[in-house]
Amino acid sequence: MEEKIECRDCGKRFSVQEALEQHRKAKHEEMKKERKLKLPMKWIAVTAIVIIIAAGGYMLVSSAPKYTPVSGYSEHFLGAENASVVVIEYSDFQCSFCGRFYQQTEPQIIEEYVDTGKVKFVYRHFPLAQTHQYAQKAAEASECASDQGKFWEYHDRLFDNQNALFPASLKKYAADIGLDKAAFDACLDSGVMASRVQSGFEEGQGRGVRSTPTFFVNNVKIEGAQPFASFKQAIESELGKT
Repeated sequence: MEEKIECRDCGKRFSVQEALEQHRKAKHEEMKKERKLKLPMKWIAVTAIVIIIAAGGYMLVSSAPKYTPVSGYSEHFLGAENASVVVIEYSDFQCSFCGRFYQQTEPQIIEEYVDTGKVKFVYRHFPLAQTHQYAQKAAEASECASDQGKFWEYHDRLFDNQNALFPASLKKYAADIGLDKAAFDACLDSGVMASRVQSGFEEGQGRGVRSTPTFFVNNVKIEGAQPFASFKQAIESELGKT
């Protein structure tokens, strides 16, 4: 009985080695063509997946809340706009020392200098997001409140509740002070106010602010929640120059 040689690729049997080699060569060319045809289909499938993911991402972005600010950014200040002495505070709503200044020193500055027209008191955002988890969103929330004309009332509510600045709490405080809750929620969820907060932060960095609270009494820098006496001295010195 004649011994036959089997092809490892397809299992066919041949009586002579030469016939097997010819078969293998033909089969090899056939397999190469099949691979070439399969490769584009693979990339078509991958491309389709990428398009689907991209489309899904677009749909995700498109479904985010839309909010257009009622007004452009305006400086948050108390007192006479043209006062000769300007006190600027760079602050973080979650910063405990900022809270201490708000509770202890700010009321005295307002009573003695702001309410009497001698000082313009300005608040600017400087959220330390790396250490204060809720500071950035709290700052954005205050800008959403500002868009409804209640920055300072919301500012006070945040500092009065520093230990509860969770997203749900930020929305509750808006309702508590009588804001249009639907508009506020849309504003906060949209993230549209992040750029306003960032502009204050970048300005502070440009002036050498590295921690909160940091103040400037005109160009005199005061760092930390210093006692009223420190501010009084700086303010009186600046008033004496006018």
